[in-house]
Amino acid sequence: MNQYVEHIRRGSLAARELADWALSHGLTSLTTEDVSHLLGVPASQVPQRMAPLRRRARVFSPARGLWVPVAPEYGTWGAPDPMLYIEDMMGHLDTGYLVGWLTAAARHGASHQAAQVFQVATTKPVRDRAFGRSRLQFHVRSYAAFVPCSSGELARSGARVATPGMTMLMLAADPGICGGMGNVTTAVAELAEENPGYEADAVACAELFADAAPRRLGWMLDMFGGGAPDGLREYCVGLSSSPSYLSPTAPREGALDGAWGVFVNEEVDPDL
Repeated sequence: MNQYVEHIRRGSLAARELADWALSHGLTSLTTEDVSHLLGVPASQVPQRMAPLRRRARVFSPARGLWVPVAPEYGTWGAPDPMLYIEDMMGHLDTGYLVGWLTAAARHGASHQAAQVFQVATTKPVRDRAFGRSRLQFHVRSYAAFVPCSSGELARSGARVATPGMTMLMLAADPGICGGMGNVTTAVAELAEENPGYEADAVACAELFADAAPRRLGWMLDMFGGGAPDGLREYCVGLSSSPSYLSPTAPREGALDGAWGVFVNEEVDPDL
């Protein structure tokens, strides 16, 4: 039980007061146990008591046993921005996570990346789901729990968001879930322009990925991002695996770019 809630007198609230009370006390979510305590009802009755609030879009449940109050400004959405509850949701589901790919790219200034899907890397399987205007998409990645996250985003939203350099590598590793190589290249070029300090982090995180990701990233930065950092170039030169393909889905053909160990098997046309 939330330690603050534990010290509130049991049964001190009516269900209709719950959302406003939680928001006024800075609580971003409540568990079924918390609600049971506050309303003074058995846990089994909590879903029934929450039903009228759910119909009025005053609360919603992103995971079984977790209730999120909806601020009035999000009333027409049906649920708040996922950045406001993803930390609570992942903690409730007991999984490590990292907000990444196109979602992180948009947070770091890639202006072409409209928030169509909220993309999250997790350490355990989590089913995709939709709340209000937001669609949440989850992909299991072993690095999700321990890689560096953006300190600025953590301070602003309380959510673990990939750093710009890590975001670039995530995009390069998974173009298939990011709209293809043209879209990925657009995002990478914009991230490089908006985040000039990305280099060290990209190099430090490169070893977390299969060789294709840093090679693709280096090639994209060289061609469209104002030049790749020397550290990334040195890292890729030191790789001993066979050359990678720029696109993982295009035919296995194309000229070899020896500088990056990449077969350019797709013509890339970024929106720059």
